[in-house]
Amino acid sequence: MRRFPPASLVAIVIVLSLLVLAPIATASDKYEKNENVKIDPAKKPAPGKALIYFARTQVMGAAIKAKLYAGEEFVSILASKSFVPWECDPGKHVFAVVAENAGLLDAEVVADKIYVVQVAMHMGAMKARVHFEVARKDSEALEEFLKAKEDLEGITTTDDGRAWAKEDAENDLKKMKKYREKGEVETLKPEDGTDTLP
Repeated sequence: MRRFPPASLVAIVIVLSLLVLAPIATASDKYEKNENVKIDPAKKPAPGKALIYFARTQVMGAAIKAKLYAGEEFVSILASKSFVPWECDPGKHVFAVVAENAGLLDAEVVADKIYVVQVAMHMGAMKARVHFEVARKDSEALEEFLKAKEDLEGITTTDDGRAWAKEDAENDLKKMKKYREKGEVETLKPEDGTDTLP
């Protein structure tokens, strides 16, 4: 007589399989990565503008989708090994990246300069935490960007991804406020910019 595993064991295996496969199955419904869109080292900001590259170089936390905001405006989802270019006027700007927590960036940029900001994911005790790291001269963030920049791909948020961000917007704004009150803010300074991409 053939013996089958207890029903509870089968149920556990199924649930664990779904948990492992769920990020793989759902990742692409919110965004599309394009392996043909790479960072162009010759690209310059439009005259009188600054260009900021937000890059997520790490593979860690690949299943976690981070939402990038400029002020309260949703910009894009950032997946692992992707980048988003953001052109803006010179002056002060506020950016946020939101996942389980919120990472904040107070930026002051000048015209005709290029800036690189890494969106980093680190595992905490109970959940992954996301934050910004400015890729300034001699920084670990710059080293990581230089090693990964040729492998980074452009990313486009899908309609499903935009709908998801819109549904989460109120909660995301609360997270931004909470982490600003905690003082967890990175700073991007005018002198962090370069004339050409590092």
